[in-house]
Amino acid sequence: MTKKVLMLAAKANMIQQFNHRNIKILQELGYEVHVATNMVDFGSMSYEENERFKQWMIDNEIFSHQVDFERRMGSVLGNMRSLKQLNNLFSTHDFVFVHVHSPLGSVLGRIIAKKFKVPVIYTVHGFHFFRGSSKKSWIMFYPLEWLLSFITNVMITINDEDYNLAKRHMHAKNLVKINGIGVDVYKAQSVPEEYKQLARKRIREELKIPESAFLILSIGELSDRKNHKVVLDALRLMSPEDRNNIYYIIAGTGRNGIELKKIANSFKFSDNFELLGYRNDIHDINYASDVFIFPSLQEGLGVAGLEAVVDGTYLIGSNVRGIRDYVLNESIGTTFSPKDPNILATIINEKVKNNCKNNNIRDNDKLINFDKRKVDYEMKKIYE
Repeated sequence: MTKKVLMLAAKANMIQQFNHRNIKILQELGYEVHVATNMVDFGSMSYEENERFKQWMIDNEIFSHQVDFERRMGSVLGNMRSLKQLNNLFSTHDFVFVHVHSPLGSVLGRIIAKKFKVPVIYTVHGFHFFRGSSKKSWIMFYPLEWLLSFITNVMITINDEDYNLAKRHMHAKNLVKINGIGVDVYKAQSVPEEYKQLARKRIREELKIPESAFLILSIGELSDRKNHKVVLDALRLMSPEDRNNIYYIIAGTGRNGIELKKIANSFKFSDNFELLGYRNDIHDINYASDVFIFPSLQEGLGVAGLEAVVDGTYLIGSNVRGIRDYVLNESIGTTFSPKDPNILATIINEKVKNNCKNNNIRDNDKLINFDKRKVDYEMKKIYE
């Protein structure tokens, strides 16, 4: 008899960005993999990426099911509709277990799984309540997570703060911590310095950025949560002379692009500021940059910042869970309060004047713990 397993998230981008390798592990273990998500309102990825993801599922014999999950935590009527769709899906297929992701997907998925007595694995991509978050977040999300933890077989956390909180307050039968989805640390360590220098030259020529300029890079959705505004606020606090040779680029798409351009224009920085949109050559852009600033207000385990670190780019990151987890020492980077542009301006000034050098990841052995092979090994053990 075919063993079926369900991968469930509210939006398709959660599966596309974080679960390709998990799906392949499940298939290698002999499971027939089904995916339930919203592939119409697919989340923070482009239409083209969504189409490629759907084709990837077809090519890899993955069974996909459209569920009309709404945004954020949804509406009462919308959630009732999604529960009905999930009920039909569980009635049709006998799943061995279900792996749920995202706040809304994990809530509705666990409710239906409980009804059908299907074991649940839940990956917490960052609790929505955390040290420094609003009281509203704690009031809304903490009781829900606490209650649903009683019907969770395995809870997977991806940063130290969430793991320690879950250990104290949640009641899942098993609690595990893994280092996010992992990145290819071994490959990053093997990139020759000559290639990095060529990439640096090529990217700077493409973007018309002088070789002598100090280049700041951020990567991520142009949203309030990613908080790119604080970098521009910090640059505005610096004197025109200090920021004269500084350039700031952001790779990513989102609704805050116009606002960010207006801020840059307000202090005559627009010639040194560029939104790159979606890029598939992130490693080369990391090599071209002097520092990577990751100013997020909230992360689970921020992959963009982690990839910058393993590429050898110095990281200036928010002092929040999911970023400080991999700022292991001063050679890797430093952290700052993401709501304080004054501190950030001071750090940038210091790095410019001291001719900031990129870190040597070969001297940071503990970064191996974030390698994707180690993460995959842990996930295989959980699935087994």
